[in-house]
Amino acid sequence: MRKGGDPRRRLHRATSALLALTLLPVGVMVATVHSPMASMLGWTAAPDPATVRSQDTNVPMAEAFQRGLASGLFAPFSWDGNVASGPFVQFDYLDGSGPIAAYFLVNGSQTSILVDSISVAGFAPNAPPVVAGATFITADNDTTIIAHDEPTALLEIRTLSLPRSVILTFPAATTDLQVSRSDSWPAASLAFTSGGNNGRLIVGRGGLALNGTTVTASLAANDYLALRAVPGSSEHAMQRTALLDAFGSGRLAAEFALVAVSSGGWLENSARYHDDLVLESNEVQFNRAVLKLQTAGPQDGLVLLAFDPDTMPADSQHRLNVMANGVEIPEAADPLASLFALPGSTDHATYARLSMNATVLVVYVPDLSSASLEVESVALPPPGLDGPTQMAIVAAVFLVAVSAAVMFRRRPE
Repeated sequence: MRKGGDPRRRLHRATSALLALTLLPVGVMVATVHSPMASMLGWTAAPDPATVRSQDTNVPMAEAFQRGLASGLFAPFSWDGNVASGPFVQFDYLDGSGPIAAYFLVNGSQTSILVDSISVAGFAPNAPPVVAGATFITADNDTTIIAHDEPTALLEIRTLSLPRSVILTFPAATTDLQVSRSDSWPAASLAFTSGGNNGRLIVGRGGLALNGTTVTASLAANDYLALRAVPGSSEHAMQRTALLDAFGSGRLAAEFALVAVSSGGWLENSARYHDDLVLESNEVQFNRAVLKLQTAGPQDGLVLLAFDPDTMPADSQHRLNVMANGVEIPEAADPLASLFALPGSTDHATYARLSMNATVLVVYVPDLSSASLEVESVALPPPGLDGPTQMAIVAAVFLVAVSAAVMFRRRPE
């Protein structure tokens, strides 16, 4: 029977065995986290977003509005009976008097006036305004005025069976006032610069008359007027100005800003700039949105789709799929080219992603008469290991396990 032995050799063996046992779980973890067994064993690179949302303790609507504000999409209005205000728009409105006064565009800490007053001839509201989310709506029996609390200070006026005149008085310092006319929709448009902000105004069927800084819009029955502006100091001003030009020329058919709510449903701020464009249906959830549009006859146009990054992630860990009528469409290399493209310049749908603090897509649709648009954000799988590397890891784990077994084997006495 052999007893004892070299103490240094025993120390060396003990140290080697301890190192082997330390490396063993590391090797198993590395092999597991990139394998199909990862989900079963609980190894994940990041928490599942769905799980995080289900544990959200905030009020879902407030949290969704906060994401909309942080992404520069829209925010809720408030109205105290005199002043309507939000993070992006502010104006005076006295219930029952009709005119909108001091229409301000708010850009962070900067507030600049766009229009001194906006009045509709014969407008007599029959009820207090409805302030819901990002919209302020006031109406009489034949005309509706909608203000949107969003970064371009969008204002819409629609008539029904009666023609109406709308008088807009711009500040005395307003420059670059220029009226354009067209034989197609919109029939008239106005470009202007007010307080360093570039703006556009469109009238669908009627006309525009300019007298100094006073503009008279003659709206026909079933007509439409819309005004919006881009802050001169805003980020990505070139793309925003191109989008403004697309709006002014009628190439922009509609826009939808969409924010999913963690408890289900979504918040929406939308506008349709073609007279016969109808939103048949839409469905929004985290990572997916589907919209179905229809027009009376074939016509092309641009559709702006904007999401906060949580609703539609578009980072390096996700891939966007954009589909029109069930067919995946390619991404245009140059967003500006898409915004400035002439009507009918291509028969194929494309999309471009704009450089903004949100997932903002401009989709060109060659035929809006029956168009289904779908956007999906697909999470990319974590980077895996190639075959040789996986075999090397398996072999290393096997050798470590064998070495540990040999060193801990009991010697016969």
